[in-house]
Amino acid sequence: MTFRTPDEAVAKANNTPYGLSAGIWTEKASRMLSIADKLRAGVIWANTFNKFDPASPFGGYKESGYGREGGRHGLFPYLESSDWTKGGR
Repeated sequence: MTFRTPDEAVAKANNTPYGLSAGIWTEKASRMLSIADKLRAGVIWANTFNKFDPASPFGGYKESGYGREGGRHGLFPYLESSDWTKGGR
């Protein structure tokens, strides 16, 4: 897809039924942060693609999934005690 402005690119990216991941390629860190804040995607990469930290949570939006897997956030749905999610044992 082509676009003329960053806002148009964000609108096109968010106007899909999916939201698993997104990639931003830019030389300006301020532009990357501004665009990343507006995107509805589970994972947003900057100047790279498909790089993961195994300790970070992973999941999508819309038809790309519900909730998070991996990391501490991914364990919360499997816990019996809600106290642990608040820092207890």
